[in-house]
Formats: sequence, C-alpha cells, structure tokens
Amino acid sequence: MMDVISFIGSFIPFIVVISIVITVHELGHYWVGRMFNAAAESFAVGFGKPIVEVRDKRGTRWRINWLPLGGFVKFVGEIQAPTDTRAAADPNKQDGDLVEAVVSAGGAPVVTKEHAKAEPAHEVHLVGKAYPELGPLKRMAISLGGPFANFIFAIVVFAGIGLFFGIPEAKEVAINSVVPGSIGEGAGFKSGDVIIEAGGRKVESSTDVLRATQLSAGEAVRFNVLRNGKNIILTATPREEESYNKVLKVKEKVGKVGLELAERDSGIRHLNPIEAVGYGFSATGDALGATLNVMRRLVTGKDGLDKLSGPIGIATLTDNITDLHLKQEGVPLLDRWTGLAVTLIQLVALLSIGVGFFNLLPIPVLDGGAVVMCAAEAISGREVPEKVQRVGLTIGLACLGLFALVISWQDIAKQWTGMP
Repeated sequence: MMDVISFIGSFIPFIVVISIVITVHELGHYWVGRMFNAAAESFAVGFGKPIVEVRDKRGTRWRINWLPLGGFVKFVGEIQAPTDTRAAADPNKQDGDLVEAVVSAGGAPVVTKEHAKAEPAHEVHLVGKAYPELGPLKRMAISLGGPFANFIFAIVVFAGIGLFFGIPEAKEVAINSVVPGSIGEGAGFKSGDVIIEAGGRKVESSTDVLRATQLSAGEAVRFNVLRNGKNIILTATPREEESYNKVLKVKEKVGKVGLELAERDSGIRHLNPIEAVGYGFSATGDALGATLNVMRRLVTGKDGLDKLSGPIGIATLTDNITDLHLKQEGVPLLDRWTGLAVTLIQLVALLSIGVGFFNLLPIPVLDGGAVVMCAAEAISGREVPEKVQRVGLTIGLACLGLFALVISWQDIAKQWTGMP
C-alpha cells in the first residue's frame, strides 16, 4: 500500500513542480504585456491538445494541455518559432482550423475570424495592440518579465518559509575534528575552531560552510575562524572528491576540505515580517550566486555538464524527496505530507531561479535572445529582419535540442552508475 502511495505521490509532485515554475514564468510575460496593452492570443500550461479551455473577455484562450512539461503565452504578431508568422495565428490550433486576423493600430480590438471543423464561423475580439506595435523597449520589458517573475516568486517563497516555518540557525559552527592528511589539516584548521565566515559570507549553520566548499573545487576559499578568543584567517582549496548523495541516490563530485562540523545550540529561528523579506532576498541572492558560480566554472572548464540536470534529473530528485518523506516510519501521514510540501516548495523556488537565469542567456528562442534583438532594434532604429530572426530561432532551437539530449543522457547515466 505504501509503495502505491509513494508512486502516486512521486508522479504528481513532479508535474506540480514543473507546472508551477513554468506558469510563474509565463505569467510574468503576460502581466507585463498587459501593462502595455498587448493583445494575447493564448496562455497555455502544457503542450498539445487542450484538456480544459476557456476564453476571457479580452479574447485570450486559457488552456491546460495534455502534456504538462512546459507552457507558453502567445501575443498577436509575435514570432516565437521559425514557423510563426506575423498573422495572429494560434501556434497550437487543431487541424482544420483557419485563423485570420485583422490588427488595427492604436490599441483598438483585434478582430480574429475562426473557422473550426465542427463549428460555424464566429468572430473573436482580441483586445489590445499587436506585439510589433509596442516598440523595442516595451517588448524587451515583456521578455524580461518572465525571468523576473521567477526571481520574485522565489523571494516570496523563501520569505514565507522564514515567516511561517523559521530558518535553521546555530549559535556556533565548530570543527569537531579534522580528517588526517586532508586539505583542512594542511591549511591549519584545528579541532575546536569556530568558523565565523566561509567564502566571504557569515556562517549561521553548517550548510553555509558546505555551500562555500562543495562548488569551489580547485579554488581557494577564505575562512575566518575563532580560536582561543582570537580571529584567524585561513585559506583552503577544496579537493574534488566523489561521494554518494543519499537524496539524489547518485554519485556526485564535490569540493571537500576534510572538516567534521558540529553545530552548537542549534534550533529554528522564526522571523518577523521585515526579517522574512530580507531573508527572501538573501536566500534568492545566494541561490542566484551559486548558479552564476556554476556557469562560470562551466565556461572556464573547471566543471563539466554533469553539474547540470534536466527533466529526468528533476523527476528523479522529486521522486527521491517524496520517498524520503512518505516512507518515514513512526511519523503521522499528515506530518509526512506537510514536510513533503515544504521541501517541494523550496525546490520549486530553486528551480524558478534556475529557469529565470537560464532564460536570460543571450540565445535565440530564450528571453535573453529576444532582449538582444530588441536592443539591436532600439539602437539601430530598425527591426531585425524576419529572415534573420527565423535563422536565429532555428539555430537556437537546434542548440537547445542538442543540449537537452546531452543533459538527459547524463541524467540517465547517473541513475545507471549512481548506486554505491
């Protein structure tokens, strides 16, 4: 019975996690577009044919599609793929649909005539301006709306966790022991040292020390420690070692110094509203900084693509997190589900930051690529030719497709070789 509950619980959270992250991103685009009175044809969660569909008073089709692994918002006249045209055609229209649009200037309603296979012709009024009419700066803002919505969402989530659940905190993070022959021993660490700062950041829990070392293999990390009442600055260069991650159930390479840590007077500190907002910003900033660090190490060749995960890796992580919570012995079922919900919402926030950052990369198809196009138009005073846009989108799609295949293959390989 528990296996059945775990299986169901593993599949549903994965779908919910992906759907929330993508929906937040696309809502960011949509609401910034609404600020500039852009006419939106469709807002969809998932791809393929719709399971549920409604049309609002502005003429926008809101859909939940059968393949819940993404989503999109489509503005009138927006070119999102090499096959798109300036016509207000719905990219996911069913076979047999014929969509013709008349777009008028100045923000007047956009009249769309739809002829479906089994329905008589009818008119749909899409309220707002066509996407090309908005100008490059407004279109740039719409492109940036998605990533920034992801960041704002993460801030809100972390602030809410700090406010309602509190954050782990220890009075001191001390070194319980130093592994003989380790990097830490060579750097001068001693048992009993209290770590005040690691990697330039204040240490409030052992996680802060791990964060400073695990993603810094081969790079010097500065530590401020308290020894016999005196502050001492030590520098250690973490060595990359392979270890088994019990949550992911895979082997991974991380930087290690060789310190056994102990938290003294640890507990949960509940934050007031002002502190919670500050924590939301700082936690989001830390996660974004870690993402930037991973990207920097990838570009400089200090790390490989094995540091990244795709949908398969996320699904595996979600499944393992679900198992950890739901298979706890001696814990009431409600408490298990509550713990799972809190952990997953933190995962959603972290993934939201990753998706927001990834979409800012200056690659055609991604939001960063659209920003570059808009910037070029704003500087030159002329729109980038559609042919150039289509070529860029084609190249971007090909690169992303290849990247997705490589990451997916690595995720599968991790599962084959992950067991200790």
